[in-house]
This record gives sequence, C-alpha cells and structure tokens, in this order.
Amino acid sequence: MYMQKYQMAVNVSVYDEKSIDFPSKKVVFDASEWLKNPQYIKVNDFFLINKKINPIEDLNTIYITTELQFEIDKLESDFPELRKLRNMDALEFSDLIENKISYEYIYSQFDQKSLKPEQDVFLISFLYNGNKYEVEMIRKICNGTYLYTSLSGIYKEGEWYKSNMNFLTYRDYLAGKIDSYK
Repeated sequence: MYMQKYQMAVNVSVYDEKSIDFPSKKVVFDASEWLKNPQYIKVNDFFLINKKINPIEDLNTIYITTELQFEIDKLESDFPELRKLRNMDALEFSDLIENKISYEYIYSQFDQKSLKPEQDVFLISFLYNGNKYEVEMIRKICNGTYLYTSLSGIYKEGEWYKSNMNFLTYRDYLAGKIDSYK
C-alpha cells in the first residue's frame, strides 16, 4: 500500500525495435519525497497537481508565441480562419496577439531523467478575430529559463476539456473533485 500510494511513473523511450517495451516503457519510482508534501496531489501514476504552481509571468515571451505560431503553421484544413496567421513574421505575430493571451494550469509530471516534478502543463489561449483558441504546452526549466513546447495542436475554446473529459486537472482540484490521497 505504501509504495502504491507514493509511487509515480514516467515513460522512457526504448530504441530497440525488437524489445517488448518498444517504443517506450513505464518506469515506476518512489515519489514519497513530493507526495508526502501537501503541495502535491497524485492524480494517477503519471500526473500530479502542484497546488503552488509558479505562474507564467510573461505570456508574450518568444518561447510561447513561437510555439503558438508553430501550431498555426502546421494547420492543414482545420481552422481556415487562422490561415492569415500562417508563416507570419514572429514580431508581427507577437504584436498581433499581445495582451490577447491567457493560460490555465492543467497538471504537472516528473522529468524522465531527474525524476522530479519539473514539467508543468498548461493550456495557452489566444484570441483572434473574436474567437478563442487553445494550445496545450509543457513548461520545462533549462538553465534557469522556462522553455515551452506545444503538445497536441490547436483547439477551439473548451475543446481540450471535451476531448479529455476523463482526465483530472487543476480545475477539478479547485472544484473539489480530486481526492488528495492524504
């Protein structure tokens, strides 16, 4: 019971195509150092809620706007209303969406190498022509700087939650839907 209550997991890439674990395997580890701390709530073996998440201080940073542009540039036939933004100059795009970006913290996960809860996942939202769009991004720290990577494309407002209905998030914690395991 102790190990199950305080165990977490990460998926680690397996490069040997002949391995039964290919392309990745689940590595389980003791996360009691964090899960005994009331700051963290275990959601499942892979994700946890950090009740004291560091906020995103600058949403108009190049690290975020570049990822938004990357997702827009990848669009095929979805969201034809965003086609005008494809391949736009980075500074022009940044100016266009300045003060039109917001975020919502979703959950955190452990880094594969350090096995510390250092990766935070957010929905980054932006407003364009009266419509709101969302991009799921992971935030990692590298040499004291937060870096962002987009994860799963662009969603219309609320669509990420509709497609992840069974997923417990920080929003669910705030609504009292997550048992704290304490």
